[in-house]
Amino acid sequence: MAKGDVSAIKELGRNLDLYLPKVTCKKIMEGSERIAAVSSKKKLAKWIKGAMERMDALVDEKTRIEVMESCGHNCALVHKNIITKAKGRRKKYKGIDEFLKAEQRTKIPGSRLVRRGNVLYQFYTPSSFARPVRCYCGLLRGLPADEMISPTYCHCAKGFVKSYWEGVLERPLKVDLIQSVVTGAKECKFAIYI
Repeated sequence: MAKGDVSAIKELGRNLDLYLPKVTCKKIMEGSERIAAVSSKKKLAKWIKGAMERMDALVDEKTRIEVMESCGHNCALVHKNIITKAKGRRKKYKGIDEFLKAEQRTKIPGSRLVRRGNVLYQFYTPSSFARPVRCYCGLLRGLPADEMISPTYCHCAKGFVKSYWEGVLERPLKVDLIQSVVTGAKECKFAIYI
């Protein structure tokens, strides 16, 4: 496990604190103090899965989504170089349509874009990455292949995708989580309304 994984767990706790009473946060974060940089990926993924189960049991859906989207927005800030590079690519084109056509033609293992009218679908197939993984997110890479996690967790990725495309296109956007690998789908799919 990496040091950044421990930071991500602390970030989850900070986001929970923004939305929930302390007693609820404490219940969801139970056991997080035993996760350290030397913990195994499997132990980390199992803890995340348990935290999502506790959140699902204790918190309404709207608030769960807000918490996890906040985590994704924060992750985008940590990985802002990805957005900066995409903005640089965007500036090479006169308009958004040309840029999006070029992005759709770009072949990246395990990732693809499909545009249908004003909706851009972003797909991830982590098992097809250059180095296959269970999930794009490092926190779930140790999740056993036969285990699924609550879709609550994947709203973090939705928050990241939203931050990415809002940064690149420089305007507010609506994004929907359609499906994800760690909840049982063959690939992750997000709808970005452009």
